[in-house]
Amino acid sequence: MPVDNHIALWYNPGMELKEEILTRLYGGEASGEKLAAELGVTRAAVWKAVNALKRDGFDIAASTNKGYRLRPSDVMCAAGVRHFLTEGWEVEVLRSAPSTNDIAKARAAAGADRYAVIADAQTAGRGRLRRAFFSPGGAGVYLSAVVRPALRADECGRITAYAALAAARAVEALTGADVKIKWVNDLYLGGRKICGILTEGGVSMEGGTLEYAVVGIGINVRRTVFPTAVADVATSIEAETGVAADRCELAARVLDELAGLEEGIKSPGFAEEYRRRSCVIGRTVTVNGEFDALVTGIDDDCALLLERGGERMKYSAGEVSLKLS
Repeated sequence: MPVDNHIALWYNPGMELKEEILTRLYGGEASGEKLAAELGVTRAAVWKAVNALKRDGFDIAASTNKGYRLRPSDVMCAAGVRHFLTEGWEVEVLRSAPSTNDIAKARAAAGADRYAVIADAQTAGRGRLRRAFFSPGGAGVYLSAVVRPALRADECGRITAYAALAAARAVEALTGADVKIKWVNDLYLGGRKICGILTEGGVSMEGGTLEYAVVGIGINVRRTVFPTAVADVATSIEAETGVAADRCELAARVLDELAGLEEGIKSPGFAEEYRRRSCVIGRTVTVNGEFDALVTGIDDDCALLLERGGERMKYSAGEVSLKLS
């Protein structure tokens, strides 16, 4: 597959060796001699690569008797994500990208499946309705995954809802926190937003079926000073729970959950879990900035049910934006 401009910005000739060394160090301690023999390079090349990894922010200890040992480091890397994964994904990690969704869509158009791109920072991250998503370096998990579930076009609205469940489960597994969902695509902790989701896809015009979906998930992990425009509504996992979650492990847990997307969407408990996690049912919300209504429920297709002055309304994900009153 040709390297596009996004990836070329961060490619260097030693990257493959560094990644191979990282993969082995995630598995445990290894001497320079052992690494050199396994990778078919000189010990000097291993030493040079290890020092380059240290400059990248990895905490690697060296012992005369035991060799190299990787200590906890808050660096997003493909080797780290793969170490925690239990499902099969092709994973690519970039230091920075304009938008991971745009990269994933290009890969999907080229035929990719079970592919995920993760950026340590985004310069043009976006959410629903093309709203900007604040994506500073070293502070979050910004990933986009290509999936190809066998779904009809009219079932695609459930993908975003399932992605919200996937991210909520992943955060909950690492923190123990009760993660809520603000319909349809935002995760909340302590009454404020920690995650946004943007799903895009391609549909067969002839068959009316989904060709692929790109699920973009941005999670605020570290304590962060947010822009004034979102400071009152945004927060992070660390700020709300005190847990310094491993970003590589969090990304891996999200992907493991997304691996079961097709089966999960069709499972009987999917909509019920989504309703259980809802932070809008029974509350008054402002719809599209135009009027207030009471949320009376969420149906099995994850459409929003509202009531206003005795009038009942139903909205799908693409039709409405909500503000909690």
